[in-house]
Amino acid sequence: MRSREDSVLGIDTAPNRLICLDIITTNPRSALVYRPGVPRYLQIAEALRARIRTGEGQGGGRLPSEHALCAEFGVSRPTVRQALDVLTEEGCLIRRRGRGTFVTVAPGGERTLRVIGSIEDMIALGNETRYKPLDRGVIKPAPPVAKALRLAKGARVVRFVGVRHNDAGPFQHVTVYLPEALGRPLLEEDLSTTSVIATAERRLGIAVKFSEQVINVARAPKAVAELLGLPPRTPLLHFQRTYFSDSGEPIEFAVSYQSGERFPYRVMLYRSGRRG
Repeated sequence: MRSREDSVLGIDTAPNRLICLDIITTNPRSALVYRPGVPRYLQIAEALRARIRTGEGQGGGRLPSEHALCAEFGVSRPTVRQALDVLTEEGCLIRRRGRGTFVTVAPGGERTLRVIGSIEDMIALGNETRYKPLDRGVIKPAPPVAKALRLAKGARVVRFVGVRHNDAGPFQHVTVYLPEALGRPLLEEDLSTTSVIATAERRLGIAVKFSEQVINVARAPKAVAELLGLPPRTPLLHFQRTYFSDSGEPIEFAVSYQSGERFPYRVMLYRSGRRG
């Protein structure tokens, strides 16, 4: 007979069988549905971080015990401890021996390390931050933009320019380009709590299959620095990202400058499981 602990851990106690941990997908008592391809401790850390951000865990408040968190999320204690370690390293939590784990007030505001493990995670960034539009319209694209979107000679694009904010202030200047046929229906859309690509998927029924991203470090142009409230030529993360449809056609090309201090960026890479 399997014990309660065996059930929680997903352990098969029959002889000569492989023991696997954390194979339970959901727990009826938890609202968290685990996404494939991202370790569960990172997903639990994101869920707890969201609670802290929305005020469920005020500064100085104590978290539920590890045993309670294991029961809530349907995972083993080592998995819960890994999640708590992530938040402790970020400065969101502090552990006090014999007393428990407490929420801290991070200096300088929120310092989220967003974990990117899928296209959904990338798009979700737009839903978790605030967008202030600066400009939008139909323009003739520069050659690099036309090349990224594989446009025919003379084709035009719809350009969206704006700044993203979190609790620490403006952290990203982003310029998004779409082929004119895709971008025109979005010109009047409210993007304040979402992103252009998420709106395109919802409004136009387009499905993003994959994305290609190039990340560099670049000094902030004067106009960008002013909008982000930073000194001119401050080193920033520089992203060039292209989203592609199921057919492999480019849907969106975006160029952004991002402050790593105000919104650190973390990408987790995992083995595919294939050998050889």
